[in-house]
Amino acid sequence: MSISISQAMVFIEELLAVLEDVYWECHSVDMKNQCFNAVRLLQVELTELTKVSVQDHHYEYEIIAYQDNTVLDTLTSLEHLLKSTVLRTRTEASLHPLLSQATKVFNR
Repeated sequence: MSISISQAMVFIEELLAVLEDVYWECHSVDMKNQCFNAVRLLQVELTELTKVSVQDHHYEYEIIAYQDNTVLDTLTSLEHLLKSTVLRTRTEASLHPLLSQATKVFNR
């Protein structure tokens, strides 16, 4: 999936907002740790994207902060952990479409 840098920034901000809710709704330390790890990775990526000139935001997005599939692997692990977790309906309805889209956005 090809998206622009500006679209990627909006997507990452949306995903971060939902992951913050997930963090507070998780009941185990392992899940909180994995969620925190995902939030930190995405925050670093978003910080790097804010350094890109606004004039270049129309270019195709590719991961800047990480060389491999670190972000995607972390989100996949989190999704696997969350299968047995009860989340609020609103959070779950927001999270799953974003995680599906993340596979397309962060896959190289």
